[in-house]
Amino acid sequence: MNMKRILSSCLLGVLLTSSVLAERASALEVILGNDHRHEWREQEQVKREWLRREREERERREWQHRQYEKRQWRSRHEYDYR
Repeated sequence: MNMKRILSSCLLGVLLTSSVLAERASALEVILGNDHRHEWREQEQVKREWLRREREERERREWQHRQYEKRQWRSRHEYDYR
């Protein structure tokens, strides 16, 4: 009977100790700035900014290409404008 009581006391002690250590570790992560949600938000913001720049660059290249095609068409059909 005493052996069961000793084992259950040890098990209870291990569980309490591990839960206290886990709480302290998560609290330290927040205090020290290792908040993963914050990092994820920053990564998502960087990703959105990169996608926005890529889209703007693509639109700029498309606009330039259209302008080039207009100039080419006008140069081929120059006699129509005289």
